[in-house]
Amino acid sequence: MRKALQQARAKKGLTQAEVAALVGIRRASYTHIERGSRNPSIQVARRIAQVLECSLDELFSEESGAPKTGEERK
Repeated sequence: MRKALQQARAKKGLTQAEVAALVGIRRASYTHIERGSRNPSIQVARRIAQVLECSLDELFSEESGAPKTGEERK
């Protein structure tokens, strides 16, 4: 997730503060999401995807580092 968010944000030429403002969250919250130390709510994830013009799959898929579910870990 971390790398996909950083790449999508860079592609749009936005700072973390700008993305946070457009999404409607604090910059610190967005920074935690981008670093992978916090998971966003589904509503926030959708707004991030909309701002970055990406799908949720592109930003939060397993390939982009999202945590696996219990079933996928087995």
